[in-house]
Amino acid sequence: MNKIAEELNRYPQDYWDFKGITKSGIHNIGKYPATMVPDMQYQLLSVISKHLNNKNITLLDPFCGSGTTLVIAQELGINSVGIDINPYATLLSFVKTHKYNRTDVCHAISTIKNNLEQESNFLIYDFVNIKKWFREDIIKSLSQIRQCILLEKNQDIRKFFWICLSEVIFKFSNDRTSTFKLHVLPKEKIDLIEDKCMEYFIKIINDNSEHLNYSNITSSNIIYGDSSSIIDYKLKGEFDIICTSPPYGDNPTTVTYGQASILFLKWVHSKDLLCEPDILSNYSKIDYLSLGGNKNNNKLPDISIIHEYIDKLSENKKNKVIRFLSDYYKSLYELDKSLSVDGYIIFTVGNRKVDGIEQPFDKITENIFKSLGLRKVDLFKRNILFKKMPKKISKIKNMGSVESMSEETVIIYKKEK
Repeated sequence: MNKIAEELNRYPQDYWDFKGITKSGIHNIGKYPATMVPDMQYQLLSVISKHLNNKNITLLDPFCGSGTTLVIAQELGINSVGIDINPYATLLSFVKTHKYNRTDVCHAISTIKNNLEQESNFLIYDFVNIKKWFREDIIKSLSQIRQCILLEKNQDIRKFFWICLSEVIFKFSNDRTSTFKLHVLPKEKIDLIEDKCMEYFIKIINDNSEHLNYSNITSSNIIYGDSSSIIDYKLKGEFDIICTSPPYGDNPTTVTYGQASILFLKWVHSKDLLCEPDILSNYSKIDYLSLGGNKNNNKLPDISIIHEYIDKLSENKKNKVIRFLSDYYKSLYELDKSLSVDGYIIFTVGNRKVDGIEQPFDKITENIFKSLGLRKVDLFKRNILFKKMPKKISKIKNMGSVESMSEETVIIYKKEK
């Protein structure tokens, strides 16, 4: 048995659930759905990294999301690269991993507080359907905050302020935040919202600034875009560790990361985002750019478990699953090329249901790894205790609501040649 597997198998079965452990510090900054458990990532990467001979370990997270794994990599002295198709994810990951100067941040906070008190001649911000998602007095308050953020000359600090603003938007928008998809609250609930945007923003910038990285010098490079294309055309060199939790299905029918972020992104000035402005033109565009959104990619690998699963689905569901798994295979194929010999790939996956039939995503992932010539190191299950996941997901005709997943599988493979 591999030494890593031996060490991991010493932990009790429920250890990886991290029951009773909650996020703290910088991991609480921003709002992002279905985030990784920091303690789990820390323990996993600690075990893996100490068995690597290379002292200058490099890590890639091709679906970096809120940047949890990248922050943990920094704590362990591991240089990292994070990629995501969601511009809010890359903005949040940047803020979490960037090394800030405490004096500069304190000065910027003092300045923006003064500007918020004095700024009265500001433009009311507008975008398509803004009054659907925000009450008029809230729009006015958020517009004032936005203008004061734009007065900050330091872009890195502006990015921090945008993330703080996203938390204000989450609290004071008309969106029913109990789900990932955008849904307007009933009018009676919208009427109950108190406009305390200004006070809450000041509280958030004060609280969040305490958790920024002021000392860690380990590098973390954040890249916006499609991971397959970036790995193929832009990334040079190989990584000792690839550690991620990929989407478990196409975003529109699984976790709508894009919809969960779009109201935040609508308020951010385009000069502080890495994406093209048209990415934000449609409330669902980010989700349709993600895995499974490419209607031209329907070339499945010759892996029997994939075809056996797809054959069980109804005709109207097959195409989406085919597109997703085709894109997923393409991503893993590119990832294999960027993994160094003797490097490790760690995937945390969950098995969603389509047509009420569980998609064996863990076994599909394993079979793809094997087809690429990777060798299995270990696999274990963990219960999902803290991810922001609704207990019920979308209704299926003649079946009603379907239970969401409550378990994940951690899969570890190694490249030996």
